Amino acid sequence: MAKCDLSIELDDPQGFHLGGGTVTGRVRVSADADVNCNGLEVRSEWKTHGRGNVASGTVGTVTLYSGEWRSGETNEYRFELPIADWPPSYHGHFLNVDHYVEARARIPWAFDPKASVPFLVRPTCGPEGATKQSRAVEVRGIAGCMVGAFMLAFVGMFVFGMGAAFAAQPIILLFMAAVPAIGGLIWFVKGVLPKFLLGDVSCELDSEQVAPGASLRGKLVITPRRNVAINAIALHFLGSENAISGSGSSRTTHTHVFHDQLDTLQPATTLAAGKVHVFPFAATVPDDAPYSLELDDNELLWNATLRVDIPRWPDWIKNLKVSVVPSGRTVDEEPHLTPSGAAEVSGPTEALTAEGEITFAETAGHLWEVRNDRSQSELLADAVTGLSFALEADIERRLLYVGDNAPTGHRDGVAVWAHYPEPPLPLVLFVPKPLAADFEQLRNGRWRGRATVVGWDSQHRRLQLQLDP
Repeated sequence: MAKCDLSIELDDPQGFHLGGGTVTGRVRVSADADVNCNGLEVRSEWKTHGRGNVASGTVGTVTLYSGEWRSGETNEYRFELPIADWPPSYHGHFLNVDHYVEARARIPWAFDPKASVPFLVRPTCGPEGATKQSRAVEVRGIAGCMVGAFMLAFVGMFVFGMGAAFAAQPIILLFMAAVPAIGGLIWFVKGVLPKFLLGDVSCELDSEQVAPGASLRGKLVITPRRNVAINAIALHFLGSENAISGSGSSRTTHTHVFHDQLDTLQPATTLAAGKVHVFPFAATVPDDAPYSLELDDNELLWNATLRVDIPRWPDWIKNLKVSVVPSGRTVDEEPHLTPSGAAEVSGPTEALTAEGEITFAETAGHLWEVRNDRSQSELLADAVTGLSFALEADIERRLLYVGDNAPTGHRDGVAVWAHYPEPPLPLVLFVPKPLAADFEQLRNGRWRGRATVVGWDSQHRRLQLQLDP
């Protein structure tokens, strides 16, 4: 049982913090009994939450104090922690990225009290300028060498296998040869046949990187060998969130399109043989466009697709990957964020998206998917700890005692087992003493109200919530 409470106060809790800078504040410790602390640690970190598997990173950790706290004392400790260059804060549909300061007091033979507070981060660079990017490039370089070695070994084994198969059974050789033949046929249909009619085709972007509010510009140049009738030339500019949940056979990709723009560059016409046809194109990136992100199992992608629609013939298609990057805009102009969304976890924190409040149904759905994976469920629950939700729950039974996992200050209340209606995620509701009498009338009934996530019961696989007054 913890004998002290932690709270965190940021010097600038409502404002934006610049990526690569520092976040400052103080940790307040209130002891209600004599307690020995092996270390009061505070760290800066970022985490994703939403439909995708959780990705996270720790930026910096410092130990503020170790020693003894006396009963009735309140102590404060200043901290200054580094902030990650990347990723920036983002609140979307299936994906959210948040930065936190988390404090933990390591108490021997007792539950370690924790506190966490989110803060908003505005980037000053793209991912290529992040501090740890050079290390990531080295990893990709090694990975590329490994892939090359693997492909070389695969080709060698394939050739050896074909020789052995031919010696044993010629028909097996025909089957093995069919695999690359099918691949070659697909390449011929998509890559060769369109150019057979269109001749030389080139596509150029002025820049693959573009800032919110700017325009993606380029040109398509076609020099056909013969007269070619086309139905249209179109540009499809698409922005989407891609969040992957689960693993193995249960791996699922959730996609939300937040920008979909289709422009016709050229209606139906005939391209004259031997003439150079130039088609400039431009697509405006919205002012509130989110930056491109590529995190583990969580992505924000922008793509531009050019298509030449040829009647009764394979279309010519070119996919162009676009990176939306910071432009040096002011803090007040930062898209998809609101400074009022940051609040200390010791009080309810409103979880916001660009479209409004995140529902508890989304959180419950994702926890339900990973409930049998202890590490994933604990990590996800930790990511939403401190967030306040409006929800309803079907009451199962009242526990005989609250237990040591109850939030400090509510151990004289009651604990109630319940579950969310759909999906039936098991819950533990910590009820303050003044509200305990209300639950005597709700046996096997449905409760509606507001509660704050305070943790995860790994033993019973239940999400722990503290009822808001």
